[in-house]
Amino acid sequence: MFLVGHNKCGTRSFHKLLRSNGYSSIHYDKGRLAKAIQTNFTFSRPLLEGVDEYIGYTDMELCGEFYAYRLFPLLDLQYPGSCFVYNTRDVNRWVESRLHHRNGKYARTYLQRMQRAFEDSSLTLDDLRRHWVEAWMRHDADLQRYFSGRTNFFRFDITVAGDQAALCRFLRRNGYRIKGNVLPHAGARRAEAGDS
Repeated sequence: MFLVGHNKCGTRSFHKLLRSNGYSSIHYDKGRLAKAIQTNFTFSRPLLEGVDEYIGYTDMELCGEFYAYRLFPLLDLQYPGSCFVYNTRDVNRWVESRLHHRNGKYARTYLQRMQRAFEDSSLTLDDLRRHWVEAWMRHDADLQRYFSGRTNFFRFDITVAGDQAALCRFLRRNGYRIKGNVLPHAGARRAEAGDS
């Protein structure tokens, strides 16, 4: 099962849901998860080689470098029968959450890597905001187009209780023994739902 939304959209809560129901799940792992997938992709190996012992995969990213969840078509091809869950929320609140993640260190690191990658030191936080919104919209459209009409895909808004219940029902319909209808909270600030 692959969580194919961005970080700061309840990725830890989803990871915790799987673990609390007895499923092995890997979340970020200090970037090692995305790095393993990136290495496998680079050398044309199965994407999960070396990390294939888990049921759930969440927060598969290296800040400003690589986003393994963007490889969802290849994951779908290589791991037939897998479920893909798209965790989403209001895009503007997501951008603000990312800007403040780790006291702004995440955004500063991302911006520096973006400046280097595009060889443009004049890029600012406003440019970063626009980039994140554009990347969000592109990913959203790509997922909707790819999974249109498919039954192994579920989109839910992490901030909507009804969507959380629908997610749990989707997982149960696909053979997962999930208790309850709410994602457990995981994250730094309970006040901002879906901030993990």
